[in-house]
Amino acid sequence: MLEKTSAPDNQLSKEDYLIMRAKEALPVDIYAAKSWLITARSLFPHSAKIQFESYRIEKLSKNVKEAAKCFSEIFQNFPDDREIWKEIEMVTACLRSEQCDTEAEFLCQMFQHIPQDLQHRLLVMTADHSEDTMEHCKLLLLLLRRFPQTIATHGPRLVETLLTAEKHSHPGRTVNGFRRLLACDALPLLGAAPVELNSRLSLRLLYKAVEFYLAYIQQPQDAQIQNPWERLFQIVELIGSKLGWELSSLFSTPWSHESYSERLQQYAIAHSTGLCEEPIVRQLLICTIVVLLRILNEHAALINNDETMYCLVEAFGEATHSSAESKLKKRKREESTGVIVTSDSEYNGGGLPLAVKLWDLLHSSDFLQREIGKLNQQLRLDSWLNSFLTDLAMYKGLHHEVLARLPQEANSFSANLRMASTCFFLKDYKTMLEYIVLVASSLPTASGKVSHNLTVPSVRHLHYLTLARFPILQYCCRLLLLAIKENFSLPGSVGDLAIGHALVLMQIDWPQEASTLTTITERILNRGSFAYPLFQAYIICVDILEELTYIWTDHGGGVSLDITASSGVVQNRRITTRGADKGVREEVKQAMRRQAARDGIDPLDELLQKFIVNEKTAIMHSLII
Repeated sequence: MLEKTSAPDNQLSKEDYLIMRAKEALPVDIYAAKSWLITARSLFPHSAKIQFESYRIEKLSKNVKEAAKCFSEIFQNFPDDREIWKEIEMVTACLRSEQCDTEAEFLCQMFQHIPQDLQHRLLVMTADHSEDTMEHCKLLLLLLRRFPQTIATHGPRLVETLLTAEKHSHPGRTVNGFRRLLACDALPLLGAAPVELNSRLSLRLLYKAVEFYLAYIQQPQDAQIQNPWERLFQIVELIGSKLGWELSSLFSTPWSHESYSERLQQYAIAHSTGLCEEPIVRQLLICTIVVLLRILNEHAALINNDETMYCLVEAFGEATHSSAESKLKKRKREESTGVIVTSDSEYNGGGLPLAVKLWDLLHSSDFLQREIGKLNQQLRLDSWLNSFLTDLAMYKGLHHEVLARLPQEANSFSANLRMASTCFFLKDYKTMLEYIVLVASSLPTASGKVSHNLTVPSVRHLHYLTLARFPILQYCCRLLLLAIKENFSLPGSVGDLAIGHALVLMQIDWPQEASTLTTITERILNRGSFAYPLFQAYIICVDILEELTYIWTDHGGGVSLDITASSGVVQNRRITTRGADKGVREEVKQAMRRQAARDGIDPLDELLQKFIVNEKTAIMHSLII
């Protein structure tokens, strides 16, 4: 058979000729192709080309077991052959890939049928053969996953390679490929294996992982890491366990803000005499900061999402005499701080009080306080903590500190709103008004809804205000109204201007301020008159108009009202109910009807926005400066 070759075939070696005939037969008759190769292998048992062709045919035939057998023989007999190394690289690439096509799936199945000692040898040789450091590390990881018994041998070497490679390739850049392999792949394997790591290296690796995940969570990359918090907690549990940390077991339990915080508090109390000892402080510090930042991260996601944003402001509390049950509930909500946190959303902002507790825990000893300062620099926590520290100052009622921190806030609109809030509680009403005017001049377009819990029974009250037109205007109006109402408690008469402004401001969340209207009407009745030149421009609430109309009538009190455009301050003309000027009486009635007709038609948000911005000087006159 071999002697009957055509002229072109004479130029081929016998070995190549047999391979050629096998290739020709393959599309027509696979068994004929295999026969040619069996003949070839018997004649040339040491030919890499023939053995590789046999492997190729088994692979094309989708014959997993036979392909594995051929592959194994070639790898054992010709470990340096260029063609087999191309195939080995394809196999290892498929083993590492998370997305498998048909060929990749076949190669992965074939690898499973290779004897384990050869699998191990192949992966070690492939890793050593790789000149690219990243590729080398990925192959070592593949080896550790396939052969956990090799972790003790190859794991520390892999860790050292990753640390060195990162140092040289990505200095100062936390989120990089080598750190990702370390935090997401290598440490979970080493942590779960019976491998001893010295405490200094363990701490270094733990800090590396914490720094990586915190940086990643703040700036997610294109290649997504699923459940980064759960992965970070797993690392804390595993490495903490190797360090002998009592708190490491906490991180294997289901996540809960309350239960995790409670366990950390209990640990701190149980070891209160040891809060100057490095081993106790070290685990309390790292475990608490990780839990604190997760709480802050989830809290921030709930108050700033794609649909709505909220802004923390100091809201309003009032004394209450409620039932024993209500007092118990109130005491539980306020706890030891006397601060209630509410929100316009379903989420009540409860993450903030928990975060404050954990922050206080981290500062419960001088040693802890010094160490958290060091950790802050080491893990670059400023971007996590800056916003929280402003909220913390507000929570603790440190208003001057809040004023110092707010100009650093990224969102100038929120900062202006919070500046107004803080100035109110410092009784700096002039500066408060300046900020309120800034806020009113640049309101969001989303309308939102007025809040019904700006005032709650409490000593102090913080509120997550919806950043929308009506909630913001409502809050600003409430600040101005309360500032103006301070005049009401002072000896002497309250000016008509202050009363008029109060009537304008209470319209937005009517009837929440119904009791204030009662106080105002009593004062007007006592004085017998009321003059407000801005009345027709800004007062349209039907209930307020009806009350004023009633006290204007003879049986309601016969109060003199100066409210029409042609009267009052402008012409110093008094409009009375004593019958001398029936034309004027009719004019007042018509004015009241026109005002009432505007209720529900004129946009109240636009009217109040205009009032705050355009009447700033008039409002200033009614504030205690």
